[in-house]
Amino acid sequence: MGNQPLTIAVATDQSYYESGATITGRVYLSVKDPKGIDAKSLNLLIEGEERTKIHRTSGTGENRRNHYHRSNCAILKLDTPLANFGNGYIKPGQYEFPFISTLPSNIPPTMRENDFESHCEVRYSIGAHLVQPGGAGGLFSSITKSWLRASPKELNIIGKPQPAGVIAGGIKLPPETESINYCCCFNRGTMTLESELERAILSPGDAANVFLRCRNDSTTPAFGVQAHLRETVTWRAYGHQETKSRLIGQQFLSADSCPELSPLMRLPQKYFGDASYNPLGDALNRSQRRNLSFFVSRDARDTHQGSLITIDHVLTVTIKTKCCMTNPESSIQVSIQRPPSLTDSAATTAATVEAPVFPSAPPFQSEETNDIPMAEATVLPPDWSAVTADRVTIPMAEPIITHQGATAPPPGAVGSNPYDGATAPLPSLAQPIATKVPY
Repeated sequence: MGNQPLTIAVATDQSYYESGATITGRVYLSVKDPKGIDAKSLNLLIEGEERTKIHRTSGTGENRRNHYHRSNCAILKLDTPLANFGNGYIKPGQYEFPFISTLPSNIPPTMRENDFESHCEVRYSIGAHLVQPGGAGGLFSSITKSWLRASPKELNIIGKPQPAGVIAGGIKLPPETESINYCCCFNRGTMTLESELERAILSPGDAANVFLRCRNDSTTPAFGVQAHLRETVTWRAYGHQETKSRLIGQQFLSADSCPELSPLMRLPQKYFGDASYNPLGDALNRSQRRNLSFFVSRDARDTHQGSLITIDHVLTVTIKTKCCMTNPESSIQVSIQRPPSLTDSAATTAATVEAPVFPSAPPFQSEETNDIPMAEATVLPPDWSAVTADRVTIPMAEPIITHQGATAPPPGAVGSNPYDGATAPLPSLAQPIATKVPY
């Protein structure tokens, strides 16, 4: 674990965890200083946050300037002792502190999106640090400070899966008749479209089935019907907003397979000037029900409504016509969520789930600078022979919740926390969660 006089490292038993899963791991502490180390407690720190950065420019030529606007909001924070050192001192030696903790079930999964120099991310980390009392005396004698800590280890969180055996209902849009105009002015009749999505909740890699009925009561030929599912990521920082979208599934049904899309030779004479004229009657109900099926991209993100980051999914069904003509369409907002877990055991869930594809979640890199000295171990030395403490059960951290779709911080609030005012019980450093150990 290196040649430093003190080294701290954190290891977890798995690489990925679902929301609501149980985390098990160990904190390794190696004290090589023959004088030992003064410390009050060894704390475990689990954090999650939304982070956003938006790039803007001003001026031109030599006067061109870059501006970077950043915001972050806490989603989860747990800072609790694994061990309290009764005499405020740790003897030289090697120590292991096993722990177990449960993640909240409603936290969003890890994600990252980039748009040139702008980006957003949801990230989680787990770390450990030693705490010792402040030495100022008087009023400040009870203040604790971080003295040495391990570099944070990234926690990859998979979204909460759909409940096993529960099938989400579908969404049906009623028939809608739209006028078909050429260049926005010259009417060519109407087209009618009715669509239905089989399931309101979809999963990455799933087949999405769209059922539709359509009819063409215009003189405009239709090329066919297209269904596409679009994912839109929106992030906010310092009063600015960035949006990036992509298609995560689509399918096209040619008009050759839909005789009901054939155009009229001419509009009926009664059609003009008679608003009560209904050329359809119940013809739409008698028309054949068509099916459009496509697969949702395996790297589709979970739907998320956060304080700084929003991920929406919208299914759009469109009757495609020629250039300069109206394209009738209907849209349905859907939800993307992980498929049901293969096991009901939270402790083994992540091990049985296929390793997910994070569309843009690179290795964890902190942009923060910190004056606190860092120390981290990567491989245990061959002579590692540690004193192992009893495993500590950490109480589940409460997620820091805000209203969905909350607005971004107002100008002047760079880095401010819109979750301010929300409550999240954090154990006191003096709370005897772990038994005092006389190291």
